[in-house]
Amino acid sequence: MKSKLSAWTYVKNNKRTVAVLVTALALSFMAMYAVYVLLITTTESFEAVIVEMPKKVSYADLGNQAYGVLRDDYETYEEFKAVYDAKQEELIENLREHAGIDDALNTQVIRNTYQSVMGSYSFEVPLMEPERIPGFLEHVDAKLIDGAMPKEAGEVLIDETIMKNGSYKIGDWFQKDWFGETFRIVGSIRSKGLFSVGVPNGFSNNGWYIVVYNDETTTDLIGILRDMGIQLGDEDEVLDAKEYYKAYRKDVGEVIDSVLVTLFVIVMVFLAILVLVTYVSFMRNRVREYCLYASIGYGRGEIYDMMLREMAILFGFGTAAGLLISLGMAWVIHGFIIEPKGLIGHVVYGEQIFRILGTYLFLMGVLQIPVLFILQRIRTIDAIED
Repeated sequence: MKSKLSAWTYVKNNKRTVAVLVTALALSFMAMYAVYVLLITTTESFEAVIVEMPKKVSYADLGNQAYGVLRDDYETYEEFKAVYDAKQEELIENLREHAGIDDALNTQVIRNTYQSVMGSYSFEVPLMEPERIPGFLEHVDAKLIDGAMPKEAGEVLIDETIMKNGSYKIGDWFQKDWFGETFRIVGSIRSKGLFSVGVPNGFSNNGWYIVVYNDETTTDLIGILRDMGIQLGDEDEVLDAKEYYKAYRKDVGEVIDSVLVTLFVIVMVFLAILVLVTYVSFMRNRVREYCLYASIGYGRGEIYDMMLREMAILFGFGTAAGLLISLGMAWVIHGFIIEPKGLIGHVVYGEQIFRILGTYLFLMGVLQIPVLFILQRIRTIDAIED
């Protein structure tokens, strides 16, 4: 009675060929995973600003036409300005009375840049009087973790993640390249939305905005303003959850997704070619071995079963090695790149692991074509000699 064909025999006796295939699979796994970890960090880091921040704070920069106040209707600028200011104050009072809005104020705003692995994103930092800052921190669920609360003009509090990202420390000048020695960091805070806040210093700013303290039920500031009779035009700027998310999908999500898909396809095609060429080569070199098995009584089905088990062993070793190397590489990337730069990311991404496993299963399916072709070439020794 003949024994079952062993799938381990070839693996044990051809360590060099096996090592090439396993290494190729492992390194390809690592490449697809490491690139994903680096690029998805950009998406996750920006989400903190784009998704979490608008849940608590929205901004509106409205021109006079939004209030229905036209300069030509008034003889002097002072009359026009008085009516405009009254309309703006009326809107702010209406916003404060709206359910789900804790407060609103018209104040100066500066912008900060959050630098990720791929690109940067700009967000707003409101400036207000020192006595208002504790209320702002309470609204955005932020805690002072180091330093002191701002008391003087130009003093600012920066989120700890932003501190790392900008390589800041307490006592440094904030946004010195833009504002010179105008805003000084006096404390670090911890917040889910990466908030920062400060005290105005003269009129150094990126504009005046109505800053709205909203909750998750009032993130549609554009809709709220329209319901209050505000006539929004192209010159008006409203930064609420919907507008942030539209910008995020256009400037971040779509770009990162396309890059990830492109790189994934490139690596997958390279891997498919490498595996196909290598695997077909060593199968063709074993045709006589397969013929020998047929000559001593093994059927094509038994030989095919052995070939599938060999393939499973090779892909299993390659996948296991690739997963271990990838997680190790991701840990290094997180510890030496992501965390020190104040970025947000993880070591384990289950969706990418399953995506790569699906790719390897697809490759195993594609390899059935040359396997079946080789099976059709199997003859007994007598048939080969004839």
